[in-house]
Amino acid sequence: MKKTVLLIALLISQLGLSQIALTSNGVPVSNGAVLAKSVIGYPAAEILFRIRNNGSTTTNVWGKCESLLNNNGSLFQFCFGDSCFGEVQAGVVYPNEGVVLAPNASNGNFDHFLNENPGNGTYPLDFVFRFFQTNQSTPGGAEVGNSITVTYRYDPNLSIDEINQLQNSGVIIKSTVVANELTLDVLKGAAMTIYDLNGKAVHKTNLNYGIQSIDVSDLSSGVYVVSFTNEEGNSSTKKIIKK
Repeated sequence: MKKTVLLIALLISQLGLSQIALTSNGVPVSNGAVLAKSVIGYPAAEILFRIRNNGSTTTNVWGKCESLLNNNGSLFQFCFGDSCFGEVQAGVVYPNEGVVLAPNASNGNFDHFLNENPGNGTYPLDFVFRFFQTNQSTPGGAEVGNSITVTYRYDPNLSIDEINQLQNSGVIIKSTVVANELTLDVLKGAAMTIYDLNGKAVHKTNLNYGIQSIDVSDLSSGVYVVSFTNEEGNSSTKKIIKK
């Protein structure tokens, strides 16, 4: 009986936990999203973000640098709450004290990511952050509520169209005119389906992280629509021409 009461109490408490939502320049950012830039330096490479507490209880929010790709975190600015950091390190949680958000409250207007690291010629540069909540504003509290992971990617070779592809589904089609292989740059695992113009699915596959080539030599010449749906349910489509 006591176990049942405790379980019910736990479920009720979980329902009241704060739920955070992330936006960038007023646009909702989903969990697992990629925010990409092809330039460095202020203001062009700055990405503003706001975190809103949509829950019914006050929460404490932190940002953890989960991982870095092709960089060591130098010359990357992360501002959150009352603190700005001129470099970041993988595995480190920022800031020193959690950002306290009351119900319906948001962090400040000037919190942002900003990359000034040009890299060493190996791209992309990825900076992966996870915003999460704890039950106290000092380090070491128990994690509660939801979390949101976002990747800031810098690649000087990205076109505007590729930046949009990344932000929608985490997959880039390297060329829309193909012969025998469709080359993809996959940041997030995704399901891919190729449709002909009659809406018939002619190819399906699951994509893993990295640059990969998909054999499409069996497709007839013509126009096709490629659809991607990533692990978080975000999707995008792109037309390709099979020679």
